[in-house]
Amino acid sequence: MMQRRQLTRLAFALAATLGLGSTPALAQPAYPNKPLTIVVPFVPGGPVDVMARTLGDALTKSLNVPVVIDNRAGAGGNIGSQYVAKAPADGYTLLMATGSILSINESLYPRLGFEPGKDFAPVSLVGDMPLIVTVNASVPVKNVADLVAQAKARPDSLLLSSPGNGTTPHLATELLKREAGVTLVHVPYKGGAESATAILSNQVTGGIESPPAVLPHIRAGKMRALAIAGPERLDSLPDVPTTTEAGLPGLQIVSWFGLVAPAGTPAAVIDKLNKETLAALKTDEVKARFERLSIRPMGSTPTALATLAQQDRLKWGQIVKASGVRLD
Repeated sequence: MMQRRQLTRLAFALAATLGLGSTPALAQPAYPNKPLTIVVPFVPGGPVDVMARTLGDALTKSLNVPVVIDNRAGAGGNIGSQYVAKAPADGYTLLMATGSILSINESLYPRLGFEPGKDFAPVSLVGDMPLIVTVNASVPVKNVADLVAQAKARPDSLLLSSPGNGTTPHLATELLKREAGVTLVHVPYKGGAESATAILSNQVTGGIESPPAVLPHIRAGKMRALAIAGPERLDSLPDVPTTTEAGLPGLQIVSWFGLVAPAGTPAAVIDKLNKETLAALKTDEVKARFERLSIRPMGSTPTALATLAQQDRLKWGQIVKASGVRLD
């Protein structure tokens, strides 16, 4: 009898060792097995929203699950970002983040509700676009050198608009002041459309704006592009020099966008999302839709995205501090 009991225990132990005694309920389902959500922390229709929907369509095809876009706008992107930071770290809730969310806002806002450097797991850089130094077409300024010369000859005579205090175009103006050693007047408006309208109506001299906000007006001859504030010329404006070519190499203002997940998301999930994102960014459909916004598809490793955010956090933190801008 004792021998039979020992043999029975041995059989059970062997079955457990071989996995024969495990139950199917304990097996982990393959990722993903339900819809994913990409939170866009801005209103529908803008560049970030278009990018997220474009990427979402591609991921829907490759992952074989629906990818839903959830717009949660407000507070410079902080509301939607906080939502994702507090979401379960399972890979089913992602954030289409801007560089400002991951590297600038913590210097601007006393209370974010999340820590950009700690509360997100980077997936991949998605794209970037340089800002454009522009003026009203009637302004007698033909290039960056003319702009700087006028600012030095007549301090406070140049007014540059932006979509609002603390926005990237505003901080670009602060960077221009520092790099060129000039005095400029910043005039904030309530969004990109109002800022562009101010340039068109000659309320201000110009601005350092995103391509979607000003390209139609440049093509129509109502604005003049002086320089591209990025590492290379835009295909859509091949005759416009970069700021480096124009003599201001330190005036680099590139808006970038990255896909992130809540911190703690399993590494295997991040790896899969990274792989699928990189593949999506190489498709002709994604490249074509990004090109219409003058956005370059820019996939990366998670580590490269984290490094970029940290570098910009230091760069823009100094500029924000020098400007004295704080937002509630």
